[in-house]
Amino acid sequence: MISVSLSEWINWLQQHAALSLTAVLVLVTFLALYGVTSWRTRAGLRSRLEHLEKSLKLYSAASAPLLSDNAFGTMTTEQESDLIDRLLACRAAPYATSDLLGQIGAYTDDHDHARLPLLLRTLERESERFLEERDKLLNWLEQPGWGIRFWFGIQPVFPFLFAAALFMLVYQLLWRWSGADISFLGFHTLDTVYFYSRFGSALFSLLLLYPALMGGFRPGEGSILLRLWGIFIAAMYLLHFINPVIAPYVAAAQVLLFLGGFLFTRNKPRKARPFVGHYQTNLPSDPTINALPTTQDNTVSSLVENADNFINNDKDR
Repeated sequence: MISVSLSEWINWLQQHAALSLTAVLVLVTFLALYGVTSWRTRAGLRSRLEHLEKSLKLYSAASAPLLSDNAFGTMTTEQESDLIDRLLACRAAPYATSDLLGQIGAYTDDHDHARLPLLLRTLERESERFLEERDKLLNWLEQPGWGIRFWFGIQPVFPFLFAAALFMLVYQLLWRWSGADISFLGFHTLDTVYFYSRFGSALFSLLLLYPALMGGFRPGEGSILLRLWGIFIAAMYLLHFINPVIAPYVAAAQVLLFLGGFLFTRNKPRKARPFVGHYQTNLPSDPTINALPTTQDNTVSSLVENADNFINNDKDR
């Protein structure tokens, strides 16, 4: 068994002072980034959990008056005032959706009780979604599974790796500016274009890959697709290893694909229509509404005529 005394360790460290100092700085940086990232990840999850609980409390307080037997019937002035106060308090919910806010604003404007059934269904639907998200966050924080536990252990390593990659990029740039880097084309103009294209592509890939791996945002519609799209664009940097000549084309393709990602984040506008249960009457310019009474009258007239014909036929028999 090989044994090394403390004095021999000290002598070795004194002989390799620069290497030892560098190793200590790297280790301290790694531990600091790992600890801070792990703490921020859990703090972000707890913050989301608090926002969900606040939203659920406000939604539950607004739903309680609507669950009574006479909620959709005649309400006293005090009951309606209390209901409006509870609904307006939902505007302070951190995760209140634009659909719910629009329904609350419409009801507070015209006090139309026909809106209340749909408003109650919206509150219940969003509350159920918040409950599912809250349960998932609680499991991640208190009872994580094997995969989640492994991910929480490896995710804090990514900032150190990205910092090391960024350091290498800056080092290559400074090495290039110092004139010590001479590639197969020398300092030809095309070589300069290839180098800066490769450098920009690498930096752009890091900027896309970091948020895709680290997350930190509340998942929404299409969030998984956006993260996979960012990883795909960043992975295109590997094409540079095929041939340095294709560097400008790879960088241009990454930019085009990045611009194409805005198609996934485009918000679909809500259709211009009244809420279910609400009827608009004073719309003389709407041909659809103008046609409704005529259609009903024609239908009734047709039924009456058919009945008369049936009776006359029986009499003839």
